[in-house]
Amino acid sequence: MRTARFWDLAARPRASLSAMRRAIPPTPGTGGTNDTKQVRQQGACTMTPKPLLLAAALALAGGMAAAQERHVAISTIVEVPALNETRQGVMEALAERGYAEGAGLRISYQNANGNMPAQQQIAAKFMGDAPDVIVAITTPTAQAMVSQNSDIPIVFTAVTDPVKAKLIDGYDAPKGNVTGVSDAAPLQAQLDLFREILPGLAKLGFVYNPGLDNSLAALERMTALAQAMGIEIVPSAAPTTNEVSVATRKLVGKVDAIYVPNDSTVVSVAETVFKVGQDTGTPVFLGETSGVARGALGSVGMDYVAIGRISGHMVADILDGKPVAEIPPVIAYEVLTEFPVVVNLDAAAKMNVTLPQSVLDRAASVVPAGN
Repeated sequence: MRTARFWDLAARPRASLSAMRRAIPPTPGTGGTNDTKQVRQQGACTMTPKPLLLAAALALAGGMAAAQERHVAISTIVEVPALNETRQGVMEALAERGYAEGAGLRISYQNANGNMPAQQQIAAKFMGDAPDVIVAITTPTAQAMVSQNSDIPIVFTAVTDPVKAKLIDGYDAPKGNVTGVSDAAPLQAQLDLFREILPGLAKLGFVYNPGLDNSLAALERMTALAQAMGIEIVPSAAPTTNEVSVATRKLVGKVDAIYVPNDSTVVSVAETVFKVGQDTGTPVFLGETSGVARGALGSVGMDYVAIGRISGHMVADILDGKPVAEIPPVIAYEVLTEFPVVVNLDAAAKMNVTLPQSVLDRAASVVPAGN
């Protein structure tokens, strides 16, 4: 099972730098240069003076420390709460495995600010920097890194469908130098929550960027699952952040609720969607929980810090010398065991929704009214 394979990534003890350093024997005598001359006169082996020996020892230690420094380059297409939490999880796992930033580990971080040409430039720069491992957060970031055709190990994370994105051929084994973690949302659990909150839910709007492979994959999966529940998915395309508001307003009056998937374009300006929902009394659900407090009605999702930690253990394994071929990709929801429900009472009031007590009772977090 894939889950069992992932737990092979558990932390293992690493040899300390001090254990790798060569012990330097004490210098006999205490008389410095005069003592050395005395040894020579006695026909003994010539000894290096203490100051030179100390300098050599310091140079050796410094050289070995420099040789042990590892370099991890991290990039994301945009900064939003879930992606920031993913990066946090990567750093936590690395530190637990003995790779703490500033203590033998150098981190390079670049944010493309939603600009794909900038992301391609970052990818080219990373290839020139030749880090030990590249961590690519989000689908477009991972695609930019993989397109460079380098042999540098790449660990993707927060990627919905790495197969459809052509990052890997399948989950049984990595593709070349690429492995990582899919954050495919637990869509069935989400649809179940939406129907529990809105029993009459028949049409669900889906705002997305059609240029993102992960959003196309999510739309395909959600459409199939919703159809089995008698729910029609109504897509509305927003190729750029400037088009998100218009795409959202097109759905008002045509759907019972609106869904924002884990789409970096839409999520980066999600407040635009939430405002339309609150102004028109249209419930808006989110594909991940960390952004519910920004104004969504609710969600059931995964802990993105935990997703980052899974990825971080993969990176640590590579730094430890494990071949990428022995680190299979995983789907986070097949590894994680908890999917927290988060709801927003303030958004519920503005969207004219009364949250069922059953939902409130099991919610991991409830954003209070008036927030």
